[in-house]
Amino acid sequence: MQLGRMDVTKYILGFDLFHVIFLSTSYSSYSQVPQLIRWKLPCGGFIKINFDGSKSAAGAAAGFVLRNWQGGFIKAGSCFLEHASILVAEATAIRDGISAALQAEFRRIEVKGDNQIVLKAVQKQIHTPWQIATVLEDIWNMISSCELFLSRHIYHEGNMADDWMAKYGCSLCCYSLSIFSYPPCREFLFLLIDNNLGRTLVRRTT
Repeated sequence: MQLGRMDVTKYILGFDLFHVIFLSTSYSSYSQVPQLIRWKLPCGGFIKINFDGSKSAAGAAAGFVLRNWQGGFIKAGSCFLEHASILVAEATAIRDGISAALQAEFRRIEVKGDNQIVLKAVQKQIHTPWQIATVLEDIWNMISSCELFLSRHIYHEGNMADDWMAKYGCSLCCYSLSIFSYPPCREFLFLLIDNNLGRTLVRRTT
């Protein structure tokens, strides 16, 4: 027997509440739109600092990666912070990254990371979290030495190299800042190559 549209509607509305919820949930899962995320080159003449923090059983660590406007690797760094929070780790990563850029005599800097709170605090869009007040003062002082400074949010999927560097800092457990003028291993090198080749990762949004 062939059912018309009204028959189908009545049939669906006749379901109990459990089935209605199931249908609604199933529909919402199908409505998710995949978003392709990739690392992008900075503006011409700028260098890009990607930053991240990581937490492991050993403790927290900060990590950053510097690259030029052609995607060329400049340097990377990590620092083990043990009992620090992720907020402190991410703010420290920005500070250490800017410091490394200024020491290399770069004055046009673009900073990107996936921590909205830290970025908004740097931009003075929110009240300064007390945990990172001292680190923020250092950051603002260094920004004043920049010719141009940009800071933007990026999803985690576009931030994989510095995520790796922060996790590497957790494994090193080195309390002083470790600076790498060359990629420390092949795994990290391949992440940089993937970024430059425009490899995309899928992020699902509703």
